[in-house]
Amino acid sequence: MGGWWLATAAYAALVFVVSMIPVEPTAGVPDLDKAVHLGEYLVFAWLMLQALRTNQMPRRMSLWWAWGSVTGYGLVMEGVQAMLPWRSAELADVVANGCGALLGVWLGQKKSIVRSR
Repeated sequence: MGGWWLATAAYAALVFVVSMIPVEPTAGVPDLDKAVHLGEYLVFAWLMLQALRTNQMPRRMSLWWAWGSVTGYGLVMEGVQAMLPWRSAELADVVANGCGALLGVWLGQKKSIVRSR
């Protein structure tokens, strides 16, 4: 497994762990967690796109796969959180995850740091 795939897998594991940790409601900035979701999934999708490019996947297909797989992962994480008594799931979090993934793919396709062979 290449370096980009290892980085992507490690980040997916980190997202899983962070998604399962009990959190206390805060009286801070409303909906700040949506910005966190957006940033978290932006990085995830960017990493996924870099990993997919190491497999020489066609450009358009790699964009769709990166966005779809990361957005799907976010949807699954929200589904798991819905079953945990110490977490909650929100449709707005799914939307923030998908938007973050879209931004990550957009940024990743603008400038790739994976060298073509």
